[in-house]
Amino acid sequence: MDLARFDCHPDDGASQERCEARKCCWRLPMQQGNLTEKHRTNFQDISVPWCYYPSDFPTYSIVSNETTDFGQRIRIVKSQTTFMPNDILDLTVDLIYETQQRFRIRIYDSVNKRFEVPLNVPVVEKKADMTDYEVKVAQKPFAILVTRKSTGVTLFDSSLSPLIFADQFIQISTRLSSPLLYGFGEHTQPLLINITNEWKRLTFWTRDIGVRPDTNLYGVHPFHINLELNKTGQTNVHGQFILNANAMDVNLQPLPALTYITIGGIIDLYVFTGPTVQNVIQQYWDVIGKPLMPPYWTLGFHLCRWGYGTIENLTEVMQRMHDADFPVDIQWTDIDTMDSHLDFTYDNKTFHGLPELIRTMKAEGKHYVNIIDPGISSTQPPGTYPPYDEGLKQGIFITKYNSTEPIVGEVWPGPTVFPDFTNPKTVEWWTKLLGAYHEIIPVDGMWIDMNEPSNFVDGSHEGCTTNSLDNPPFTPHVYGGNITAKTLCTSAQQYLSSHYNLHSMYGYFEAKATNAALRTILKKRPFVLSRSTFAGSGHYTTHWSGDNTASFTDLYQSIPTILNYNIFGMTFSGAEICGFNGDTTEELCTKWMVLGAFYPFMRNHNAIGAKAQDPAVFSWEAQQIMKQALFMRYSLLPYWYTLFFKASTISTTVIEPLFFEYPNDENTYNIDRQFLVGPAILVSPNLVSNSSIVHAYVPQDVWYEFPSGIQITTVGQYVDFDTPIQKINVHIRGGFIIPMQIPGPNLVIGRGNPFVLLVALSQSGNASGSLFWDDGDSMGMLQVFISWTGKQYAVII
Repeated sequence: MDLARFDCHPDDGASQERCEARKCCWRLPMQQGNLTEKHRTNFQDISVPWCYYPSDFPTYSIVSNETTDFGQRIRIVKSQTTFMPNDILDLTVDLIYETQQRFRIRIYDSVNKRFEVPLNVPVVEKKADMTDYEVKVAQKPFAILVTRKSTGVTLFDSSLSPLIFADQFIQISTRLSSPLLYGFGEHTQPLLINITNEWKRLTFWTRDIGVRPDTNLYGVHPFHINLELNKTGQTNVHGQFILNANAMDVNLQPLPALTYITIGGIIDLYVFTGPTVQNVIQQYWDVIGKPLMPPYWTLGFHLCRWGYGTIENLTEVMQRMHDADFPVDIQWTDIDTMDSHLDFTYDNKTFHGLPELIRTMKAEGKHYVNIIDPGISSTQPPGTYPPYDEGLKQGIFITKYNSTEPIVGEVWPGPTVFPDFTNPKTVEWWTKLLGAYHEIIPVDGMWIDMNEPSNFVDGSHEGCTTNSLDNPPFTPHVYGGNITAKTLCTSAQQYLSSHYNLHSMYGYFEAKATNAALRTILKKRPFVLSRSTFAGSGHYTTHWSGDNTASFTDLYQSIPTILNYNIFGMTFSGAEICGFNGDTTEELCTKWMVLGAFYPFMRNHNAIGAKAQDPAVFSWEAQQIMKQALFMRYSLLPYWYTLFFKASTISTTVIEPLFFEYPNDENTYNIDRQFLVGPAILVSPNLVSNSSIVHAYVPQDVWYEFPSGIQITTVGQYVDFDTPIQKINVHIRGGFIIPMQIPGPNLVIGRGNPFVLLVALSQSGNASGSLFWDDGDSMGMLQVFISWTGKQYAVII
């Protein structure tokens, strides 16, 4: 059967001769017999493989299986090497029964120590009871089968395709429970990955590239959720996470099945048994770390642009926003405020008086955030630029292969070197620099950009080596075709390992270091915004979707993107409102400001050379619509803040797809043009140009229009809502109490304003809710948590 073929030539350029040299089968699929080679090598849209594994392909068998305190330790061997160099013939398999809902599989070299991802995950030494899942192991060929006890549904099954474990090519496949998947980031794609009739490849390797489909983007999150469809009407859910930081392809096929192919490390795979989607997310976040609790002031409206150019232009925009009566809680600046693009500087000519301006803002209850890139200029006169001079003295920069000299790339200031944030000395150096900078520019948070890490040349100014770290025998299908494209040579050396192993964690370690530095400097809850992320980054940083475009396509795409970020544990996330690249329009920016008012992180930011898009630049009519959206956001911030508290303590998402709350309603599985804020607020935005109708799904439940309080009578089906541009489609779910507050001019001034409870009764006349409240930025979170439940309420709007 064509759907059961597993690709024996995942690298491009397959031919019958090459295939058979690998001892694999070559046959064109029946329905694709007239396809040309170009169809086989398309970047992401893979098809039925022409070269595939035979049933007798050499693989491993068990030679010993011992019971341990954590579960089982199995030794597997094979006698024949396969087609990749440096095949490892002797492996150890640890089956770790970590909790009743979490099972871990570790496969590694029995003899030689290999790189393992330096993420602080739980270490479990005592086997848990297997109440939810059952594990079986096949001896020859070796395979692992994990099933759900209650239903018999397969959660993991590696018997479909040979396990291959070479030094720089590791492959393991598993059957999926259904072709309906969610997750696998960071990619621009619909929320639902439906492979019912589709073969698909997803590539993982952090890359500085503008938002686009079918491309490896800024972050790496190899976690997915799989729906388990059955005839009982009760949909269970499970998840998988492969803890691997090397460049990787994940091939999906409509059998349904998936194949992980990575070029380093070990197999370290978690199975989360749920059975609800929120259970799976809690189980995943227990491994990678819970999301951060943001300072309260960061929930306000953020305004930035690359290209203010002068302090006069910056103050003109600030005054324009003030005169138009818009709240701006956080003003940002981009790299154009730097002196010659040098980190930890500001241009005292074009931005003279910037420190005084920031102190004036702070006295008015506002906040300021600035940008820092990791690339440190290496060409300033000796003794004139402390970040380089001190870093060189301390030896904290990433070095060339087999050398103590820093590797030199190029970013905005010209030739640059790159701090190694895996080195403890680098964290001390970074903290000292940020502290000195803060004395001059009193920032309230830091924006760390270009940290994939980005490089304007491939590898370095001197090129890269010819060894296998820079030229592996197999290269996943990364954008640019090479793992050194527009980043550092992967042979470069870091404190913990080679850049080959640590590349995709660069942003993770920089965010962790910046978070720690700000805690030390500010003595408050830190705010960090990072472009590049890895699994667990949400514990340290906020994230945004990067360089999007001013288009209605990108307006829509922001919704599934941010929903996925929440799944990955980055609950405080957003997209560039009104678009980063290109000129926006009044209609697009108005609709985007309305949608953005329901992003967890709300920032309007655009690129140099584009037209101004701060809200005050548009017509009076557009401004009123934007103000209405901002007023709605600010009124609901106590509810938002409570959601962030719950995310950081009990691992619930802040925004979520509809299927999270209605998993047995198949109509919700593919909805990504609407979303829920927490479990109680349904947002159905207008995402189409020149349209005043929103075709929205209203789940079977009690819903009230907000803010009118009118109950929706048509539920459990799609409804065409009349939505002129001034209308905001927001509905409150019955059974919930929403804490609200009357907004002030900004969040600092408005902290003491009166609260309001919005009570939306369920069909049975009940409602419940809660409020978390503290001083807003203490690290210890001096807090009050209040919950309400009962029947004796009126609907307060």
